[in-house]
Amino acid sequence: MLGSELTKILGVELYHHTEAQYSCRLIELNRRGNELEIIRKKEIEAALPKILEGLPKGLPIALVLSGKGVIHKNITSQEAGVDELALFRSTFPSIEVKDFYVQQYISDTNGCLSIARRNVVDELLDRLKRAGLQIYSVSLGGPLAIHVLSQLNSYGDEVVFNGHQFLLTGKQFQSYHFKADLKSKFPIKIGEETIAEELIIAYAAAFQLMLHEKLSMIVANIEGVNAHFERLISNQGWKKRILIFLFGLFALLLVSFGMFSHYNQQNEKLLREVGAQTSSAEQIELLQQQIVKQEKQLKQLNWNGGYNYGYLLNEVGSSMPRQLTLLGVTMNDFKTDQEKLERAPNVKIKGSTDNLTAVNNWIFVLREKPWVKQAKLLKFKEEQDGDQYQFDILINY
Repeated sequence: MLGSELTKILGVELYHHTEAQYSCRLIELNRRGNELEIIRKKEIEAALPKILEGLPKGLPIALVLSGKGVIHKNITSQEAGVDELALFRSTFPSIEVKDFYVQQYISDTNGCLSIARRNVVDELLDRLKRAGLQIYSVSLGGPLAIHVLSQLNSYGDEVVFNGHQFLLTGKQFQSYHFKADLKSKFPIKIGEETIAEELIIAYAAAFQLMLHEKLSMIVANIEGVNAHFERLISNQGWKKRILIFLFGLFALLLVSFGMFSHYNQQNEKLLREVGAQTSSAEQIELLQQQIVKQEKQLKQLNWNGGYNYGYLLNEVGSSMPRQLTLLGVTMNDFKTDQEKLERAPNVKIKGSTDNLTAVNNWIFVLREKPWVKQAKLLKFKEEQDGDQYQFDILINY
């Protein structure tokens, strides 16, 4: 989260009409958690001193300079990606780059280059600074509105408002033009809130500065302003690190105190229990002996796991296919030494059939019974005098 200095931002557009006349459009943008809220809108038409008197003090300002003295040039696909100095010289070959501030916006292979005279911008910024205003970003004209076009209720590939014209292909930027007489044909909304088209640039400036960590800033190369902004972000970063460190240290102290209290209580508990350890060990040994004795008695009683023999016979008989003939069923008939030792509950089935598939299907059916642990074929042989087969099946449960 940004520091408190950037949870409220004033977006200001200064539109230069004539030598002394300006239009000032401002929007105060507030952030609460992940929500942005416009809490102030204002337009002022006056000379610069009058405008400076009406600007709120103490808020970070994202400034846009437009109108007289700001020039825009669209960049072709061949020019996009060239370094700023070479791009300036190829676009404006007859003027010196040292006399101008430059702003460059590039999207894929198209973009827009904007310039304004250094001496004019420096003089204006000096007057703003002497008026007590804190400028953290300066953009030239309307290209920065590309960041908020998706929020507007625009239709088609052309977005027009207050003289600004953006041509898009899908959502990709193609070109930007400014013609003062261009106006939107319908009311413009940001989300559900209607906004005057004259205020969109001011909103875009505040939005860009508020979300600078997630957006590619479209700003002029004004060293003093950009360095001022970088210092702010750096200071905020250190403040966040210090706060995180202090909160972490406090959390460690709480955890340490909690662990000390916990283990101190456990130690006291162990001290109380240590006297009873001997008698507890004797009781455990006695219980183990009783368990062994009771298990032995259960085996001697042929305990079948709690299932009634009648229930088991019914389960076997009801699931047997008609192609099979039942010859015999025995329950827990332990014959071998291993069976007598383990005394695992089981059902042995003897039968005959002339359908081998029916035997396999029955085994699969038996395995699906919830009380059956295992069902398998023990023996399968052909009778000598006929086409019948005898089979033995073992069911463990």
